Amino acid sequence: MLNITVVFIVTYIAYSIAATTTTAKYDSAIKYPGPVHYAFDDRVHDSCRDLTYCTIKPDDYPDDKFNEMFKGYKSLPQPTLIEELKPDDNRQGHPDDEDDCVSVVTYEPLYTVRPKRDDPWRTVIQAPEQDFVQRVRLETCSEPDSACFTNLALTSDYLTFCKQKVVTWEVLVAKGKNETEKIKAELPICCSCHYRPIDFARFGLPENNIKN
Repeated sequence: MLNITVVFIVTYIAYSIAATTTTAKYDSAIKYPGPVHYAFDDRVHDSCRDLTYCTIKPDDYPDDKFNEMFKGYKSLPQPTLIEELKPDDNRQGHPDDEDDCVSVVTYEPLYTVRPKRDDPWRTVIQAPEQDFVQRVRLETCSEPDSACFTNLALTSDYLTFCKQKVVTWEVLVAKGKNETEKIKAELPICCSCHYRPIDFARFGLPENNIKN
């Protein structure tokens, strides 16, 4: 009986050591050398969480670092428009008409951007002491999906709505400790009036029952 107990204890200790060694190796294998940036970033202001850009400077923005990094540079790259705004077949009215789509236009420095809403945030380089400021014209819809051209007698077969339009810009961002790179980001460029046919079948009504 004593021999059996001793064997059990030795076996248990050997198993525990092996398990601990295996766990230690596994833990060390998943450690990363640097910070990992996620789509959710505490540095980005709450008002920018659902956007692809932010013009509010983070508290830890490295002003001194960027100003020193670009000290002495004579020519620095500015944001570049990569993708022009494509014409829409379902855009209502003439470009000069008042379409009732209320929008806000700003022209402020960009501090963080990301290609898509689910992508990690990237820090945009700004070095105002070296005359390098990256800013673009941003126009956002105040009330997206609201009705537009309401002062016109439009046919009842169509529904008008305000739509946010975006274009792709190329912006210089920080990479690692002392490197830079250009990335593409979709930024709002205008708020325009569009239309779509009303789906009468969806409401269970024949088309001639819909009146203005």
